[in-house]
Amino acid sequence: MNYRKGVSYVTSLAVGLSFAYLVYIDFCALRNEFHRVPYSAPIPYKAVTTRPAAMITNTTGSTGSMTRHCKPVQRIVYLKVHKTGSGTTASILDRYGFKHNLTFAVPNKPATIGRPLSNHTYKFDSMIRCYGQFDMLTNHMVYNKKDVDKFIPNAVYIASLREPVSHFESLFYQMKVAKQLEIPAGVKDPIKAFFKNFINYDVDNFRPNYQLRYLDISDSEIKDGNFARIFKKLDSDIHLFIIMEYYLESLVLLKNLLCWDLDDVVYVPQHVRINSNRHGEISESLRTTIESYNFGDMKLYDYYNRTLWSRIEAADQDRFWREVRELRERVASIQKICVNSTGVLNGRKWIENYAPIDKQYCNDYVRQVGTDGNIKLKKERIDELVKNCKN
Repeated sequence: MNYRKGVSYVTSLAVGLSFAYLVYIDFCALRNEFHRVPYSAPIPYKAVTTRPAAMITNTTGSTGSMTRHCKPVQRIVYLKVHKTGSGTTASILDRYGFKHNLTFAVPNKPATIGRPLSNHTYKFDSMIRCYGQFDMLTNHMVYNKKDVDKFIPNAVYIASLREPVSHFESLFYQMKVAKQLEIPAGVKDPIKAFFKNFINYDVDNFRPNYQLRYLDISDSEIKDGNFARIFKKLDSDIHLFIIMEYYLESLVLLKNLLCWDLDDVVYVPQHVRINSNRHGEISESLRTTIESYNFGDMKLYDYYNRTLWSRIEAADQDRFWREVRELRERVASIQKICVNSTGVLNGRKWIENYAPIDKQYCNDYVRQVGTDGNIKLKKERIDELVKNCKN
């Protein structure tokens, strides 16, 4: 009898210990899952820019109810680098500017504000004479900071970057380089053909290190190779680089920098290539060739990608990743409401926690920055201000 009781006791103890062990294992797994860094993030390093992680800060009890200890930034210059997700970012900034009746510097003619900016900006002289400045610049321009500072003083400067191999491939097809160079349509890999003979080719503005050159870094500076000096210059000029591959994380940093609300950086993606316009995987050998061709952009991207993660590491982790998750959910909701499967604007809809959604509401999210209609709205605002000034 005692023997049986002993066996029963040992058996019960073994079962109990096994159960406790399984609970412990599950707890450890859950803890590791909770602390796992989202995405395959590069290891941050401490070489942050000369700017603080958040030049302007705010505090929140929750992302839905803000207690501000800062003033929202409303003077912004955006360096709209081609094919870096810049159309989407510019639409975010434009929506905020329209909402708050801000003035935009826009080109006399669609596309790009050339240099000198004073000669290529719509009603520049009248605006400067009457008001002394513009509030925002989000269109493509030939960038020179000293030039811009004269009519958008004390602005926050933002720029976008993209992984250079992906950027090169996207830009190559967007600019129709193969067609310009008369590479035969039957060539299986036009990018490979480009590199085989590129020294003999001449395409306007399609040269190595496109992203660096857009930021007013000259070919001679790139060739000189003093990237410490280049980054020091960019650090002092530009407050935040948005990294396309970590777009949501970048937007949360942008929201904090500008002292905006999370809804201010909700977006509908712009200018996204459909699958039929994509051109397959790039081979490792071709990838190496593109990286070598754009060696300056590779260094630029690596530096500011790491800087981005340094700033993320310096943020309140619980709050930061909570806001990333909330932003992802809000972006998905707006896309579901405002854009159907063919990319066409939907009609009137309703979404929980939002007011009734109509076509105009959605139009604010899908309005494209470079279109005639968008520029017309900006010019009408300037016309009104100039007219009131004269009166």
